[in-house]
Amino acid sequence: MREMTMKKAISKSGWLLAATALALFFVATAYAATPGITGPTFNLTAQQAYLNQPDGSAVYSWGYGCNGAPARFAPAAITNATCPTMQVPGPTLIVTEGQTVTVTLTNNLPTAVGNTSIMFPGFQVTATGGVTGLLAQEAAPGGSVTYSFVASSPGTRAYYSGSQSDLQIEMGLYGAVIVLPASVPSNCTSGYHAANLTAEGFWHEADFRLPNATGQVGAAYDHPASCYDREYLFQWAEMDTRIHRQAQAQVAARANCTAGSAGCSLDVQTEPYHPAYFLINGRSMPDLMDPNFAGE
Repeated sequence: MREMTMKKAISKSGWLLAATALALFFVATAYAATPGITGPTFNLTAQQAYLNQPDGSAVYSWGYGCNGAPARFAPAAITNATCPTMQVPGPTLIVTEGQTVTVTLTNNLPTAVGNTSIMFPGFQVTATGGVTGLLAQEAAPGGSVTYSFVASSPGTRAYYSGSQSDLQIEMGLYGAVIVLPASVPSNCTSGYHAANLTAEGFWHEADFRLPNATGQVGAAYDHPASCYDREYLFQWAEMDTRIHRQAQAQVAARANCTAGSAGCSLDVQTEPYHPAYFLINGRSMPDLMDPNFAGE
């Protein structure tokens, strides 16, 4: 089982990140899995778009996405995989323990938003390019910054903006990093695990487990007790639409401003906080029951 919990450090909104591996029998084809893109090199962009909600609303938001085609999608069993230039949550970054991970972020947000960045808690990160920020090296409007770190231990962790975090995380700048163990214990393909894989075949289910860099599957950590048969990623979040509307209005009012000039910045009040939408993997009920990559 792979699990992690964190709370938004600045605003009152809380969000939980968990990837849970379940050894259960299902009697129908399973839609849910842990789709993502594999590295160890990633090219991301931060930009604006609208999130469609089941009630018909289109909520102005910011998010991370792929800057060009990713190296590959995972797991291979998922079809119709896409990685747009903006999505919420951001692309799930899948790497293997011991790899040196490189993430280049390009800031394509509106000029008035200012600098943006990515933090990778739990890793020793070095950065090149960009400008120095309070918590992380930042990409100025139209600019880029590159982060590097060694995926030192397996597990699931968050990544998110370290610039105006109370606003930028609320607007959608967050995602997940999954570090797969470098070596999978041998018992992950024996015993009841083998029986469950046989059951998957009987029910015509695909194998959605994530392969590490050497193609091994079936463990969340470097420990025999962490074997799993199915893996799912859940990212819980909230959205206060007042904050999103205020950000949208201020961005529009400063559409032609020059970066760094007086008045070319946002002053969005993130408190008091009153969320109107409660999301799992960026979706509200009933959209969250749709297959991966379904158009909303």
